[in-house]
Amino acid sequence: MILEEDLDSGSKSNSTNSLFSLNNRDSYSSIVDDYLADADEEPTALTLNYSNRGRRFSAVSAAALQQQQDLQTNDKLVIVLVGLPASGKSTVSNHLIQHLGQDPRTAHMRCKTFNAGQVRRKLSCRGRPMMLANNSSEDLFNPKNSQKKEKYARLTLEHMFAELDQDSCDAAIFDATNSTEARRAFIFHQLRVYNADANRSYHITPVVLQVSCTERAFVRYNIHNKTFNQDYFDKPYEFAVRDFAKRLAHYHSQYIPFTTAEFNSHVVESKLVSEDNGLFWFSVINAGYSCAPNSAALHFPPKATQYLSSVIDSIQEFVSSYSGVHAHQYIQDVQDFAKGKTPSNRTLTATTPNNSTAVPYAAILHGIVNEDYFTRLHKPSFA
Repeated sequence: MILEEDLDSGSKSNSTNSLFSLNNRDSYSSIVDDYLADADEEPTALTLNYSNRGRRFSAVSAAALQQQQDLQTNDKLVIVLVGLPASGKSTVSNHLIQHLGQDPRTAHMRCKTFNAGQVRRKLSCRGRPMMLANNSSEDLFNPKNSQKKEKYARLTLEHMFAELDQDSCDAAIFDATNSTEARRAFIFHQLRVYNADANRSYHITPVVLQVSCTERAFVRYNIHNKTFNQDYFDKPYEFAVRDFAKRLAHYHSQYIPFTTAEFNSHVVESKLVSEDNGLFWFSVINAGYSCAPNSAALHFPPKATQYLSSVIDSIQEFVSSYSGVHAHQYIQDVQDFAKGKTPSNRTLTATTPNNSTAVPYAAILHGIVNEDYFTRLHKPSFA
């Protein structure tokens, strides 16, 4: 795990620090603005799109709205997603936005998602199909090329801070895998630096939302759906499944889940900045279908506002009721898919043999993401 002193410019972690440096605010802002300012949300089979993500006044009475405005201070929320690809992070985050918009305590909040994958596609593909990697040096998702991925996460993080500074949202969701302790250590370091800056108008409270998918039926269904996103829209189904399965294996080889020990370490570090810092951690496992001990922790700062308490209570209720309220249809879809009911919404590509015949999704998927794949997935040598 990266210690705070390792993040200083004179440390041995200069390569990571240079990738993530947010000190020069003009370095990449023009790039991000060019490709993200007017960009639409990227639709995928795992993403729910909500056209209006602004303030939701209609869901709450005038009296309740006034009460919320009275409670609101300069608090901003940053929800740091943690999880492997195809674990359902984007789906959970969109459900969270829906929940916050429907809860009278949080209906006024403006929520916005900052997706590192979208930034990668917009800046690397520039509207073209994803280029195929001919070798490991060209494979962005190979662990050898982790620094190439980090730059897109850094750009996304920088864009998120800029939006918070401009007061364009109240809750920012940082949608990336954030699957290593090093990445998360840097994120928390930048949040502490932000909060310690007297020139900032707002104070950020971080919330870790870890999304895990361990049931094989869920993993297969999620991989199947990932073959519909913009990385693979022009690729044959079998190629897409093989490529994404390899990508998942690469991430899996480096993945370190967020734990109670890591939570406690950041609580201690946060206290070094001010008494205003809190930290909150929640987990959604298999769409809330599974639960595990030590998968949540709450640290309210000594100066916690009633507004912050209301927001955290709402998120806690969302997580505890997730499988029964928001994920019910998703779980049913997984069960139906496992029984052989496959969707017919994939457009066959010109490279698919015999376009007049439906793609045998289940046979292809189970042939690649088979028992041997899952067995090898947990071996470091697999990726």
